Amino acid sequence: MSLEKRLKEFAGFVGLTSYDIKAYVALVENGPLTARDLAIRAGIPASKVYSVLHRLFRLGFVEIDDKKRPELFYAVSPMDVYSKIMQRFSDYINSIRPLIDSLQLMYESAYRGKVAAQSEVLYVVRGLDSTKEFIIKSMGYGNVDIATPYVELLDHRILSVIENISRSNEVRLLITQDLIDHVKDLPPRIHIRMRDKLFGGGSIGTDGVVLVIKHGTDYISLYSRQDYIIDIAKTYFNYLWNSSSAPSR
Repeated sequence: MSLEKRLKEFAGFVGLTSYDIKAYVALVENGPLTARDLAIRAGIPASKVYSVLHRLFRLGFVEIDDKKRPELFYAVSPMDVYSKIMQRFSDYINSIRPLIDSLQLMYESAYRGKVAAQSEVLYVVRGLDSTKEFIIKSMGYGNVDIATPYVELLDHRILSVIENISRSNEVRLLITQDLIDHVKDLPPRIHIRMRDKLFGGGSIGTDGVVLVIKHGTDYISLYSRQDYIIDIAKTYFNYLWNSSSAPSR
């Protein structure tokens, strides 16, 4: 495969235009150039050459010497460009891992009878919406223990799920004292206790355990279906529960 064809493939893969590639290659081959000289050597219309060069500058492919008049444009080393591209792809791949983990958990839940579980010991879930989804998922259809100091985890949807589960299962809800008004309308069959403070929150159900920490305005949660992690969470919840007080209802 020719160099030109491989460069075109590369351009399409990383989102560069053909003019971007022509400009960069001309700078690699010829050394520093003015925008006018580059336009001539690379066959780029004069009306487009500055926008091309400044896009390459923002991407880190080109450097500008604006102390000279006219400006001179330099190619960044191809190896440095390669390293930057690899880092950007690595950052992007890492950023979507929580999404892939979430989809994997949904997949395993939907295909439980057809595929073996492929989960790791722990999944990290970021964001309030994802946290709520996995709290609800972890509850399953049996007894449920929930602890939270966060009012956002007591929205109408979660409270409705708790109330429905409590019709045929035991539900224990541990909250901080400032949240009592948000649960006062729950039926008496739901056991409620209070503490002055809770470090974090979470839920324990038949389909797993979720541990929740609020960091600034963001939520970071750990989800697992490993039996020994669920046992540890139950032990800690029982310790907190037994040392908490029941509100007057």
